[in-house]
Amino acid sequence: MIRKSIATDYNVLSLFYREFDENGIDLFDSDPFSRIYVYEENNQIAGFISYSIVYERAEINYIYVDHNFRRKGIASDLLAYCLIDADKHGCVNVTLEVNSKNEAGIKLYEKNDFKIAATRSHYYNGVDGFLMIRELRK
Repeated sequence: MIRKSIATDYNVLSLFYREFDENGIDLFDSDPFSRIYVYEENNQIAGFISYSIVYERAEINYIYVDHNFRRKGIASDLLAYCLIDADKHGCVNVTLEVNSKNEAGIKLYEKNDFKIAATRSHYYNGVDGFLMIRELRK
């Protein structure tokens, strides 16, 4: 089940985020454009997606699935939820940045019609990052 994240999810989401950055992050900042949704299975948070919708554009910040729940289509479901929400809000496109070494992530995005629009050299601690985009409407 996908649901909007609530404050009591913070501890779990912060632990997930530490896989990206050991300092953690306040995912619940006061950004009015930010949206965080969790995928819950058997009353346990299996993953989350964080994205922003700013006027006619959506940007995915993070998609994360706990190691114990991978390979079950959860990331695909979270991404699909974001794409539907972005379309519903009139977004023209959805963008994201992904580490060029993240083969599973790149496959997921390409499977969902994202295209590499640019390469950001040494973006992730010396590793290139890809800027990917999916057009929702012309």
